Amino acid sequence: MAPSNHHAILAVHYYRSGTGLATISVAMRIDQPSGMVRHLQVLRAVTEAVSRSLDLHEVLQKALAALTHVTGHEIASLHLISPDGQSLLLRGERGLSDELRRVNLELPMGDGLIGRVALSGRGRRVDDASRETDLLPAARTAVSTDGIRGFVCVPIRARHRILGTLSLGRQTEDRFTDEEMALLECVADQIGLALDNARLYSEIHRQLDDLRRAQNEVVKAERLSAVNGLAAGVAHEINNPLTIIMAQLHLLAQSPIGLEVEEALGVIDTAAKRAASIVRDLILFAEHRPPRRQRCQIAEQVKQVLAFEQARLEADGIRVRTDIEPAPEIWADANHVQEVLLHVVQNAQHAMKAAHGRGVLTIRVRPTVAGLRITVADDGPGIPPEHLPRIFNPFFTTKQPGEGRGLGLSVSHSIVGEHGGRLWAENLPEGGAMFTIDLPIGEPEPAPEAIDSRTRL
Repeated sequence: MAPSNHHAILAVHYYRSGTGLATISVAMRIDQPSGMVRHLQVLRAVTEAVSRSLDLHEVLQKALAALTHVTGHEIASLHLISPDGQSLLLRGERGLSDELRRVNLELPMGDGLIGRVALSGRGRRVDDASRETDLLPAARTAVSTDGIRGFVCVPIRARHRILGTLSLGRQTEDRFTDEEMALLECVADQIGLALDNARLYSEIHRQLDDLRRAQNEVVKAERLSAVNGLAAGVAHEINNPLTIIMAQLHLLAQSPIGLEVEEALGVIDTAAKRAASIVRDLILFAEHRPPRRQRCQIAEQVKQVLAFEQARLEADGIRVRTDIEPAPEIWADANHVQEVLLHVVQNAQHAMKAAHGRGVLTIRVRPTVAGLRITVADDGPGIPPEHLPRIFNPFFTTKQPGEGRGLGLSVSHSIVGEHGGRLWAENLPEGGAMFTIDLPIGEPEPAPEAIDSRTRL
C-alpha cells in the first residue's frame, strides 16, 4: 500500500481581554510528521507570546525567534507602516547582516517587493532573491552578498487593515512550500492581533489618563466648594481676633505712650498672628498635594475643624459633644487629617439637618495599640443598607443636584489610606450613623539625604 500523505488542521485558540475568543485555522499538507511538529511549535510559541504579554516588542521578538529557530530560516524581518503611511519601518529582525539591516531600516511604500506587498495586501515568494527584479537594487545586492536564495513576504493585517509585512529568507535552494506560506500568514495574523491589542491597550490608557485628569479637576472643584462652605465659619473665626485688634487700636489712640501701649501692642501682635494662622490653614486646606507628615495632635485637629464649622452647626441647630481621651501623637499631614474630619462632620451635619432640622454630633478619640481611633456619630436617619457598600465610591451621593458631587467621602477614604489607616461607616442600633477613622502612629518622612542614599543603592 502506498504511503499516505499526512494532513493536519492546525487551530490556534486564544483569549484576549477586550477582543473575545478568536480561532485561527489553517489547512496544511505536511509531508512529514516532523514538519507538522515544527509548525505546531512555531504556532504555540507565537500564540503564547500574544496571549501572555501586552509588551509589543516582546511579542515581536518572540515571534521572529520562533520562526527562525524552529524552521531553520536564516533571516526574518518585520516592517510596520509609518504613521504618515508613506514608508515601512523596520521594527524587528533576526539574522540580518549590518548592510541588510541598513537597507531595510526604511522602505518606500509601494516600491520594491516588500513595499508592494504592503500596498497590495498580497503575499509574494521568490526562489532566487539575488535575481528578483522587484527587490530594490540595494536590497538585491545585500541579499546576494549574504547568499540569501529563497524569500517570502506576507502582509500583517488587523481589522481588515494592513499594518505591515513579515518576511523570511534562507540560503538553501529549497522553495517555500504552500504549507510554509500558510504558516507565515497565520503567524502574521497573530502579530496583527497583537499590534491591534497594543493599540487598544494604549488607547485605553490614554482614555484613563483623560478620565483621571477630569476627576482631578472635579476633585479640585469639590475642594473649592468646601472652602466656600467654610467661608462663614472662617469669617467668624477671623472676626474675633480682628475685633480685639480694633479695640486695642482704639485704646492706643486714647492712651499716652507707656507701659499700657506696650502691653496693647503685645495683644495686637498675638491676635494678628492668630488671624494670619487661620488664613494660612485655609489656604493649605484648599491645596491638593501629597501628604507632608509631621507630629500631629488629633485633639487639636478636632478643635480646629469644629471651630471652622461652629457657625454652621449652630445655625442648623446641631449640638456638639466631644469625648477625647489622651492619645499619642501621630505622624500625619495635619491639613489632610482636618480635611477628612471636615468631610465626615459635614456629612453627618447634612444628614441630621435633612432628617429633623437639628441633632447631636458626638466625636470621640481613643488610643489604640497601633495608634488612635476617631469616631464621629450622629442621630440622623442612618445610612440605607444598600448604600453602605458604595458610600466611598467617587461620585456616589444621595444629595439633591447642586448640594454635592459625591467626592468628599471618597477623597477622605483615599487620604486615610495614604496614611496607612482605615475609614468605614456603620449604622448604630439606637439610630444614626457612625464613621470610624483608625490612624497608625506612622513614621516621619525620611530626610532628603536618606532618600538619596537609598536611590544610589
